[in-house]
Amino acid sequence: MNNQLNTHPDTFNLDKEFIITQGKNLVTGMPYLYNEGHHNTGVRLLKVWQEDSIVYLIVQELESLKTFTLSWNLDYDGDYYLWSLADLPTLMKDFK
Repeated sequence: MNNQLNTHPDTFNLDKEFIITQGKNLVTGMPYLYNEGHHNTGVRLLKVWQEDSIVYLIVQELESLKTFTLSWNLDYDGDYYLWSLADLPTLMKDFK
């Protein structure tokens, strides 16, 4: 599993199980479904950066416009995930 955040100007490849997007890519400005436990909401990805082995994502809820920061230790190799981000095309591909 890749433990580095591969970046391009607006596209970030985060190869983790909880990133449910086409090619494990996240694009700033795009909407995603955010899930944490029983809480699901639509968010827009505003910013992504990495410091040491921690990746940070600033997202904004689509309905309330509230912004918050998600983070993940890229060195963690367990099977428990606190949150996930998904894009609609990836979620819908299993229903075709």
